[in-house]
Amino acid sequence: MTGTPPPEGGPCPARRVMWSVSVFRRSGGAEVHEYTSHRLECPDLTREHMNLARERPWVSRVELTEHVREERCRIVSERDLPAAGRPAPHLSAGPGCRVAAHFYEIDGRRPGGMLDADEARSHLDRMRHTSVGTALREVTVVELSRAATEEDLPST
Repeated sequence: MTGTPPPEGGPCPARRVMWSVSVFRRSGGAEVHEYTSHRLECPDLTREHMNLARERPWVSRVELTEHVREERCRIVSERDLPAAGRPAPHLSAGPGCRVAAHFYEIDGRRPGGMLDADEARSHLDRMRHTSVGTALREVTVVELSRAATEEDLPST
């Protein structure tokens, strides 16, 4: 998962990695999902969750899931926006990934929140009379969740 940074070195791409720990137990002849932790940002805390789960005598299995969230952005021009009133084209996030959000921002800001194509076009039209050289960015937020092992956790 890689993004294309804007030429002026703005805030994109941003990448965030977190983990969750799932715990299973035996019930009769079946294995049952007991719980999944909230998303953990710290590798050491993730290891601690895994170790504490393994200490419980009723735990039959512990799973680790890595969650990656990445903002991909690219500079676009107003003519790259979908036609007025038309939805954005379907975006491919890549194997195993999903598009969590797709929006536009102007000069690295999200005036009034995340802009769809029509809102970006309207905002650019209002700005034409007051400013020069605005940069329009298309931002796509992509998420990926995959099985991981404790060895995959970065050392701290």
